[in-house]
Amino acid sequence: MKKTWIKYLAISFVMLQTVPMTALAAGNKESQTVIQLFTKDTETGVLAAQDMSFDKVAISQVSNYVNVRAEANTSSAVVGKIYNNCAAVIVSTVQGEGGTWYQIESGNVRGYIKAEYFVTGTEAETLAKQVGTEFARIKNATTLRLREQPSLESKTLTLLAEGAEYIVEEESGDFAKISVDNDLTGYVSKDYIETWVVFDTAVTLEEEKEKQEESDQLKKEADEAIENLETVKKQAEEQKTETNETTEQTTEPTTEETTENSPKNDGGTSNQTIIPIDPMNGTGSQSTTPSASSGKNDSVTLIEPNGSESSTPSGNTPSGNNSSTNSSTSTVGNQEVATATRTAIVAYAKQFLGNPYVYGGTSLTNGADCSGFVQSIFKHFGITTGRSSRDQAAKGKTIAVKDAQPGDLLFYASGDYINHVAIYIGGNQVIHASNSRTGIIISPANYRTPCKAVTFLD
Repeated sequence: MKKTWIKYLAISFVMLQTVPMTALAAGNKESQTVIQLFTKDTETGVLAAQDMSFDKVAISQVSNYVNVRAEANTSSAVVGKIYNNCAAVIVSTVQGEGGTWYQIESGNVRGYIKAEYFVTGTEAETLAKQVGTEFARIKNATTLRLREQPSLESKTLTLLAEGAEYIVEEESGDFAKISVDNDLTGYVSKDYIETWVVFDTAVTLEEEKEKQEESDQLKKEADEAIENLETVKKQAEEQKTETNETTEQTTEPTTEETTENSPKNDGGTSNQTIIPIDPMNGTGSQSTTPSASSGKNDSVTLIEPNGSESSTPSGNTPSGNNSSTNSSTSTVGNQEVATATRTAIVAYAKQFLGNPYVYGGTSLTNGADCSGFVQSIFKHFGITTGRSSRDQAAKGKTIAVKDAQPGDLLFYASGDYINHVAIYIGGNQVIHASNSRTGIIISPANYRTPCKAVTFLD
């Protein structure tokens, strides 16, 4: 499959709804509609027109946004807004108020805007390659090997999941180099991926209103979940007090204390060795899958995309830590608190979707990396996780990956080195600060192979 940059007629406007990564390709919460363009399979002849001028494609260059008007003057109705580095197709060029205007189509917006706010031609083509983001999605395979080098004989770094989306950095022969997240890049066979390039586009006033309403709804859900958590905590404390008072009234005092010297179980977690998964077979033993040199078939089927199978064998987790409950949740009250805490953590994290990724950052609004995002989310609930993903993996209570519940943490490694962390939110999905191009997004839990899971909530 050979992909080339082609001319404006190849542009295909596509609404990509409920796809977290592409919808937030630029980390821009104001403009989440994207267009699909500049993909061409020259072998099949799809989108064959190649003699058109790039002058018909425009990229906006504005400090914040400008209004798109119903007519070529500033007194006509506003039909939408276009933000910086958005793509548009020029339908016509007209003379209007104060000079030249373009009639444009961008996303669901069709209207007029002054030509001075766009670049076109060679300048637009160069800029488009910088501001557009090329994505890849697995096709014709359930899972796909990520290779260290562009070769079928190269080491497998991890397995990629069907349905997840990854950023294409470059192409090398029959392979594409992709960024899985900020901590892992590698090569995949182009025989098993489909690619497209996305840009932000203009938004209608209705779309902008809907996006604001969605943002407000996420914040409302977070506030309600936290309020419910406080209520459940209060009820649990009242129940505990009532139980203690009843016990004191019905139990005769003893003349000798016998519990002081009794052995105690503090529920602590012993130090643990992380046994990394060999993505070739999931255990670290000799692979039983077909060898990498067995031809063009580079897909594998070791992980079910619906999460029904554990990505980490139970043998990789010390048996003393496999239980999903312990003494801290042995009463109904404490179980309810744990459940409410999980719900609140997930709801609180979701309101920051689309916010930027910043290496070394811990700000949920201005930018965080993967572990900084986790640290700040849990800190809001009085839970200390540690700063790095390695700290967080060591300090939490180890559980089997298949036993992860909303609010637990999933970890990802390169070899035996943990380098990424995400919050499991249920439904085989995680929320995480992925990379500088996508920011905070939702991905399939097995978008790369999890190597460990821990909980701070039992």
